Amino acid sequence: METKSVDVDVHVTAWHHTPSSEFSSNVLISTDREFEELIIDKNDDSVTRFRSYPDPSPPAPIIYLKIQNFEQNHIYRVVLSQLHNRVLSKLISEKIVVKTQQLRSQSSESLYVVVYITLTQKVYIVVPRLQESEEEEEEEEEGEGETETCAICLEKMLEFEHIYDMTNCSHQFHKECVIEWMNRQKNSCPLCRQPVYQLQE
Repeated sequence: METKSVDVDVHVTAWHHTPSSEFSSNVLISTDREFEELIIDKNDDSVTRFRSYPDPSPPAPIIYLKIQNFEQNHIYRVVLSQLHNRVLSKLISEKIVVKTQQLRSQSSESLYVVVYITLTQKVYIVVPRLQESEEEEEEEEEGEGETETCAICLEKMLEFEHIYDMTNCSHQFHKECVIEWMNRQKNSCPLCRQPVYQLQE
């Protein structure tokens, strides 16, 4: 089973530049997409990074914007008009404001801003819990250490006692119990009811 989620990383760089014709700042937005596969083992809830690789689909085009002012709502509206994603546009506008605030306090020159967006789609490959297999193994281990019980008298069959193996089905009982069973004219195995033709001495 696989589950998916997307991580967003936004990195902003900015510097002053002298405009050639108009007093505006330039913003470039570049988007990269990649996949990261992780394995979740439900047996111990561990998460292991398996591999990462770039998205094979065509790259997203670089977005070129002109910003007249760095008021956050203005940046948000301009970015939203291109990205059409409210959450991502809000994140980008906030980071642009933080990055450019110090530069704008130092100089009134326009700015050149580059925004690098990395969208990492995380694919979680879930390894199911091996509960049934573990229970079967535990049952087998418990069964190995237990002493079998005679199905006639319901007492445990100890090694030093006379144990009788049925010739037709190999079920085991106390020999005295089988003799008493047969004396009641029940010519069959007490467990599987297969006929018994001769009792071994």
